Amino acid sequence: MSAEPFVTGSEEAAGLAEELLAGLAAEVYPDAGRVVIVLQPGRLHEAALKLRDDKQLSFKYLSFAGGVDHKDRMEAIYILRSVNHSVVAELRAPLDRSLPVAPTVSDVWSTAGWHERETFDLLGIEYEGHPDLRRILTDAADGVHPLRKDSRPQRVKREEWRFEGIGAPRRLPGEEERINRS
Repeated sequence: MSAEPFVTGSEEAAGLAEELLAGLAAEVYPDAGRVVIVLQPGRLHEAALKLRDDKQLSFKYLSFAGGVDHKDRMEAIYILRSVNHSVVAELRAPLDRSLPVAPTVSDVWSTAGWHERETFDLLGIEYEGHPDLRRILTDAADGVHPLRKDSRPQRVKREEWRFEGIGAPRRLPGEEERINRS
């Protein structure tokens, strides 16, 4: 039984990923000890399968899936790790801001199921083909995705947070008035 070749760093992993994803990825480059792979959303699922199943790269562990809200676009982001080779990859798929849709990778990495649901709930990125895409953190009736830059969630006044009947804090001996401190 022969051992798989050991990938030594992000530069070598970027070169292997570029070869593996030729025609799929728009950009592949090493950055701060990780491999950044930028691709169109339609190619995300196919690239995920190739990265997971490749013997040399072996990105079998999904540590994070989420999104970023930029002023002009949104991005679906996946952080992958090759446990065999200690290499980290970041998949980035730019999405249309008005209708952010990406294919799910929950069938590639089961962990993505929960991550994609949370991202849908907080940022509004819809994942096509997701088996159970519903809100898990916020109220489904309000239609607000609280982490979007254009979102203005309704503020709720909480009566139980009032501090009536609680006196002023005591000062230590020699401590000056709070208003005089910088």
